[in-house]
Amino acid sequence: MGAIKDQAYWVRLVEECFRREAGPQTAVPATEQDLIETGALDSMGWVSFLRAMESASGISQLGTLLTQRTPSLESIFQAIRETQKVSTADVLDSGASLPAPGRDRTQLSAILVSSSAAVGSRTVSSEDIDRAFGMPPGKLRLRAGIESLAYAEENESELTLGARAAHQSLRSVACGAQELDWIIATSETHRGYPSLSAQLHSQLLARETCAALDVGGACLGLLNALAVGQGLIASAQARTILIVTSDVHSRILRPGKVAGEFGGLFGDGSSAFLLRAAAGSGPQHGYLLGEFFFGCAGQYAAAIRVTDSPNGTLDVHFDGEALSRAAITRMEKVLLDVELRSGIARSSVFGLATHQPNPRLVTLLAKQLDLSTDKFPSVARTFGNLGSSTCGAALDAILQAARCPRTDKPGPIFLASLGPGLLFGGGWLTPA
Repeated sequence: MGAIKDQAYWVRLVEECFRREAGPQTAVPATEQDLIETGALDSMGWVSFLRAMESASGISQLGTLLTQRTPSLESIFQAIRETQKVSTADVLDSGASLPAPGRDRTQLSAILVSSSAAVGSRTVSSEDIDRAFGMPPGKLRLRAGIESLAYAEENESELTLGARAAHQSLRSVACGAQELDWIIATSETHRGYPSLSAQLHSQLLARETCAALDVGGACLGLLNALAVGQGLIASAQARTILIVTSDVHSRILRPGKVAGEFGGLFGDGSSAFLLRAAAGSGPQHGYLLGEFFFGCAGQYAAAIRVTDSPNGTLDVHFDGEALSRAAITRMEKVLLDVELRSGIARSSVFGLATHQPNPRLVTLLAKQLDLSTDKFPSVARTFGNLGSSTCGAALDAILQAARCPRTDKPGPIFLASLGPGLLFGGGWLTPA
């Protein structure tokens, strides 16, 4: 659960989660009131309220603790108090000192010190994509807001794009590949052997004792990789970790193999990030990793499915309208959960690195959250959906802007992404 929070924090969290379910203008009921019996929430609303609390608080067993109790706010507060007592007892039994109030121990363990991104060298206009996939001229631009896509040249691959981003990230902080303890890679298009992380290990000339690991999650891959890297550093298994995303969709989602409404959305790109264990003292340069949380909204799983067909094509089930609705609804919920968990107002963030199925959905998401679109770096508009590298390219753009000498005081960064399934995850970074 991280740090022990005070009562005011929990009151605010419970009230915000309740109003999200019952309506923003709804008065918060008395703490002892039976919410279902009095009609404040129906049974499904109570379950949704508890899920929101579990997600925002990080207390995954909250619903279990309330199974035999009255559905009231007081029951929730009591369960929270019990959980906090267990957390405190565990720390005291271990002989460790309690963390300072309001500070999360894992947030101090890993720091992101550099980043880079690279995209395919060939720029293809959306009109050329329309023609290639047999779509009406202007469809991709008008329906999705995509103006061009970044495609890999013949001599470019997941390995070359990923290595390019990795070299740039290492070079920017004068870190040699021999310093790396782990290389963590993620890609939704790389299908060869050895794995992408193993190939990057050889390409970068990392030492033999540097471990290599590939993680999945498709468009959620970057957040998965950051969470894994954070865990390795927090458990003292590593001090320096390179994370790389790389995707080349243009060779898989080709005309004749998939429909343009799906294949025409994707471009080719990569990103790289260097994590280091935060020093115990002295100045810190970069962004501290906050908490990450994940889930799977299985009710939306049927909106997109891709499988191989015997004839060599890809069998794609793509319900664009249903997927768009699900994406906006879930992305908004994830970012609201990030706001609740972090205690950081979304209006104060420096930028939001999110999944970008297409630019129109990003604009709609910004409107739903009452935020300027300027806080969402434009990736999909000029490069297309880069898969696991979309969130990475967006995060790199924000970090580069934060490093700009003209930037007064860079603020926190929110992260949120989705993957087929419907997998979802979120997190945040704060300036060191």
